[in-house]
Amino acid sequence: MEIRKLLFRKEMKLVTLLLTSLLIATASAAVYYSLGMTSTITTATTDVWFKAGADATAAGVSLNPDNTTATLTDLKAYPNATYTYTDPIRVRNDGSVAYLIRLRPVSLSGNDTEFVFVNFTLQSTPTLRALNYTCDGTSWTIPSTTSQISIPASTEWSITIETKAKDSALSASVTIEIAVDVE
Repeated sequence: MEIRKLLFRKEMKLVTLLLTSLLIATASAAVYYSLGMTSTITTATTDVWFKAGADATAAGVSLNPDNTTATLTDLKAYPNATYTYTDPIRVRNDGSVAYLIRLRPVSLSGNDTEFVFVNFTLQSTPTLRALNYTCDGTSWTIPSTTSQISIPASTEWSITIETKAKDSALSASVTIEIAVDVE
């Protein structure tokens, strides 16, 4: 009789083990699934780009072939005098819809001691957007990114640049990189 009880226990343990395994397998199968995604990417045309302005030659403006990058190499800052480049470069929306744009500081490098300020102002309407870099003779104050503004379709706005060196300025150079973010 004890053998019967022993077998019954083994059978019950086996049945319990099988039921537990079946429950775990069912629960595990319900938890695991996958998501699939296929993407098609096409190139887009650039509706917002740079355009040389009326002061482009004086400012030394050069544009890359698709007009998305501009370099201004001939900007000058005169001692104790504000010098303004009224229209060296423009931001143009050549598209059929409005876009949000903003000015954003990227980097600044060079001699800090000879400058008073370098200001970049987007001549946007109804409200101007500006990055005003100022120098106290030892270090620069980097401006914050401007708020966005909507540039209407078929519109272009110039970026005015103002510079000023301190009154006893010697030979100095600073490189400022800014971005025009388009959304």
